[in-house]
Amino acid sequence: MFDKLLSLLRARPRVRGGWYYLGNGVGLALTHFGRKIFLPASDDGMTPDIILRGQWEPHVEAVLRRYLKPGMRVAEVGANIGFHTLVMAEAVGPTGHIDTFEPYPKVLPLLRRTLAANQFHRRVTLHEVAILDQAGEVRFAADPTQAGSAHLAIPVAAANYTEGFATPALRLDDALADLPALDLLRMDVEGTEGLALRGATALIARSPRLVVVMEWSPIMLAPRGDVAELSAWITGLGFRARRIERNGQLTPVSPSALSELDHCDLVLERNAS
Repeated sequence: MFDKLLSLLRARPRVRGGWYYLGNGVGLALTHFGRKIFLPASDDGMTPDIILRGQWEPHVEAVLRRYLKPGMRVAEVGANIGFHTLVMAEAVGPTGHIDTFEPYPKVLPLLRRTLAANQFHRRVTLHEVAILDQAGEVRFAADPTQAGSAHLAIPVAAANYTEGFATPALRLDDALADLPALDLLRMDVEGTEGLALRGATALIARSPRLVVVMEWSPIMLAPRGDVAELSAWITGLGFRARRIERNGQLTPVSPSALSELDHCDLVLERNAS
């Protein structure tokens, strides 16, 4: 409640283009709910939206705020610059906690500064690793003009993915082995969502109320595994899928239709009505 009050007090009409360039390719802006966020000035994806509207993926934000309650335990696979990290940290409050995972060296300094500037260091633990289905060192690729593009390198990567870096990888089961249960898992990792889920089977099994909010793109998933098989495996775990529409509403998706969907965001939930 206190966090919600602070958010309301911070909220005020935004000035279009209202941001501050700090030098060295870094800017500072306010989210529409009044939180400070550090941005890469060279990014053509998220940065313009956050500068102009203080928002990023408002349909996903609406769903996260709908599901999250104070005190919940959350894992985030693919924090990037931290917009949804801020949303979730505010929603779970000081009694909740988020373990967030991000390996991209280009955005990590910005993410650290954003968490510190909003005094979320106690309720958010940042893990500077990738989450996959097995541990080890892996190679990632990224488009330098898109801060949200970093992904597990594959032979068919487009020519614009000119940045590359090595990163340690963990399974979520190992990273969160001591966590009794998880309330919500948010994932946006450019096609490795299925691998991340495969590495979290024990955590999923001991989290009966788990809700998964994830990007779902069969085109990006396919180079990393059989999408129909992944869809059947998810269904076999008892999850039912609903697509997040642009207005934040949820539309049921049949198991057979999952592998045929266009790029979208999903909610996976057991016993979803």
